[in-house]
Amino acid sequence: MRLATVFNTKKNALYTFLLSLILLSTQAVQALPKAFEADYSVAKGSMSLGNLNASLQYSGNRYIYSKSTKATGIAAMLTGITITEKTDGLFSGQNIVPQNYLYNQSRRSKSRIDKVHFNGKSAVGSYKDNKFNLAVQSGIQDRASLELVLANDIGSNKQQLNYTVVERGKVKQYNFQKLGNEQIKTPAGTFNTVKVKVVRTGNKRETVFWLAKEIDFIPVKIRHREKDDVITTVIRSYKKI
Repeated sequence: MRLATVFNTKKNALYTFLLSLILLSTQAVQALPKAFEADYSVAKGSMSLGNLNASLQYSGNRYIYSKSTKATGIAAMLTGITITEKTDGLFSGQNIVPQNYLYNQSRRSKSRIDKVHFNGKSAVGSYKDNKFNLAVQSGIQDRASLELVLANDIGSNKQQLNYTVVERGKVKQYNFQKLGNEQIKTPAGTFNTVKVKVVRTGNKRETVFWLAKEIDFIPVKIRHREKDDVITTVIRSYKKI
């Protein structure tokens, strides 16, 4: 009788332990943004500049996150600008490991390309036709995968939001500061957001993100100020895929 009691106790304890591991593993996977497609409007003050489409997809342990921005209206007549940005790589639990990054900004007859291939402890690529080979540490991100990592860390209530990023052929430090919670209305609905900004010295540039709890903390609004110009990006539609 006593042996049976001890056996059942150990069995229950083992079951509880295994269940806890499963739950923790599930929570880690769910902390990453779910696969989605979203459309945004981009405006300078009251003038529409263009549309942005973003999508995140998973296949096995791989992710592909891409964004495409196209000028519309007067902006298209003046610049004809289109921008494509894409990152792909591996994910495990809450960890995102980028492998390839591409940024292509095209203006009619000329373009600017920024591409990076991450290979272990190095980042090899080119920016404006200038090649580079950088030594990097684990946890390095590109500019697009940074958005996924930030969403994951906000969802996990991480307090220190500091990241190392390869950008324009250099290794840079990105630091974010939480500004509190804010409910905002958009064409895609009303969202409860965590408001964060990029910490920079001086006041020439300011970038603020509103990250929505309801859709895994992807941005529903971005405001970027450069001197006297303010560019605002706002979500118009969102769907899981």
